[in-house]
Amino acid sequence: MATGSFCLYIFGRLHGVTRDRLRRAVDASGGRLARRPSARVTLVALGCRSAAAALREGTVVALPSGLPRSVEVISELQVKRRLGLAPPETQIQGQFSAADLARATGLSPEAVLSLHLYDVLDGVGGRYGFRDLRAAREVKRLLDRDYTLGEIVEAATALRHFGRGLFDTSLSDAPWGETLQHSPGRLARLDGQYLLPLDETFQSADELFEQAEEREQAGDLAGAERLYHRAGAADRADPVIPFNLGNVLDALGRTLEAGVAYRQAIGRDPSFAEAWMNLAALYERAHQFAETEHCLRKAVEARPDYPEAVFSLAAFLTQRHKYREALPLWDRFVGLGPDAIDVARARRERMLCRLAAGDQPAWAAASHSAEAHPSEGR
Repeated sequence: MATGSFCLYIFGRLHGVTRDRLRRAVDASGGRLARRPSARVTLVALGCRSAAAALREGTVVALPSGLPRSVEVISELQVKRRLGLAPPETQIQGQFSAADLARATGLSPEAVLSLHLYDVLDGVGGRYGFRDLRAAREVKRLLDRDYTLGEIVEAATALRHFGRGLFDTSLSDAPWGETLQHSPGRLARLDGQYLLPLDETFQSADELFEQAEEREQAGDLAGAERLYHRAGAADRADPVIPFNLGNVLDALGRTLEAGVAYRQAIGRDPSFAEAWMNLAALYERAHQFAETEHCLRKAVEARPDYPEAVFSLAAFLTQRHKYREALPLWDRFVGLGPDAIDVARARRERMLCRLAAGDQPAWAAASHSAEAHPSEGR
């Protein structure tokens, strides 16, 4: 997690992270999220897929204007790790420096740096392992076949969302001009599908996603729905796209379809706590309380420090008279230190649970007894 004060600007869009979750993570790390480039920005994170077009002249990342020259630039995976949105980096045997990779593969030092900033290479502390060497060799092979570095980065990003990379997958040209991944004995599209027809799109998933968000914020839910569907066809890995689609469908009153969209988001990211919570809300409105509790528990399991999830499960269990199960959740919520009004309510609910469960402290029991028997002790 990042420490100290910093001002973060996201160039592009982070895969699988809602804006609200990103803002919360930055706030919790003591930083501030910049909405646009400015001289106050101290840290820039590259959203891999949406920023890949900014590779100038094939190797150099072209940042937007308005940023200070001394700004630190990190990759999407690096910023997620700093903010606690991704698991910490694993220890690797870093046999190679960036210069070693450049010499061994014939890549330029600038290309190696760009590959690191776009998470094609995953070195730690400026050191790289054999997996990075294999990926760099595959990049050089593709460059020699007239692929641009931007195209290679986009392909590597698509592979990574399915747990693969250029270290274990070669890319091939299809006779009709499409780029395919070549696994042992089979050709597949970059989204993992084996040569199944896809809807043709003329805009990137990120462009469609941004347009859909603008339509949604403007109240054009029907237009937002169409664009989210198109974005989902272009990007079959990002869980935020079906999550946002579910929100739109729910607002349109199409509850069943919204539930399908939330489950699709969860299928892409089982730790997507917001999707679990929204699905729980659908079940609660339908009076399917067992399913409601299951979804709320999955949300807390996915993110134990997410105040809204902890509060919602604690409140639900209290309403269902499951006081002993609710009590430790109220304790946890108060310990998270969220909004003061919610904390005041949580403390009241916690006392109710203690009284109902017979677990109140001795002073509370004595007070309760004196209120019940006012003539005693006088």
